[in-house]
Amino acid sequence: MKAQFVFLLIFSQLFFSEIKLEDLDFLRSLSKADGKSIISSGTSHCNDFFDRKNLTVDYQKYKNFFICKFSKQRNRFYIYMLAVEKKNKGNLKEFCTNIMKNWMIITDHIDKKFMSQKQQYLNGFFVDNLFNDNILNFSKNFNNDQRLINNEIDKFILENRDIFTNDNEKNNQLIEREIKKISNIYRKIINDEVSDLDKVIKNQLDKIVRYKIFINDTKNFISYSCNWKPGKGLNPYVKREKFSEFENI
Repeated sequence: MKAQFVFLLIFSQLFFSEIKLEDLDFLRSLSKADGKSIISSGTSHCNDFFDRKNLTVDYQKYKNFFICKFSKQRNRFYIYMLAVEKKNKGNLKEFCTNIMKNWMIITDHIDKKFMSQKQQYLNGFFVDNLFNDNILNFSKNFNNDQRLINNEIDKFILENRDIFTNDNEKNNQLIEREIKKISNIYRKIINDEVSDLDKVIKNQLDKIVRYKIFINDTKNFISYSCNWKPGKGLNPYVKREKFSEFENI
């Protein structure tokens, strides 16, 4: 109770001021010691989303896929592609833009018109949707969603069988607690509810997310990166940058 009070006190003071995801992780650790890190959850889910084996058939034709990385040093969350060879003398900005146009899930985020929408690959940052370290995406089809809920509860029982005893009343309490947890997530998603924490995280992501494509100009033996910011359109900022310079930030 004391930890929760400290969390609410600090959070209320910082809510409308500048607060980083690292700050949120620290505040969550005060209120919930075993709470999953917002940063690690978001990064892991983003990388899982862009994993070749998880992408739909439509994306299999692309040789390069995006990688997700949080930089504490810069307070940036990068979604970047490594690396594309440019063999002609064409305009570098146009070259990068044409690559990005193949990824509508990202170009929507770059377009100001879609800034208010959540991006699937960023869902891992919204920790209220976590259950058993998984992001739950319900379909709003009751039968399908009910199967998903039952599967998650069965998975919980299987993975935590060591904690169950001969005390059926205690066992039922454990299961009911998990059912309540997943039901709260279900209601939140189905009703499109937005918590105060969601608002803060969404606001921070809009500020810190950056998209990059590393380009190797094989004709001139020079490396560049094309950079985009959410809501700023498809016209990239281009700079001389080697991946090795970016790798350890």
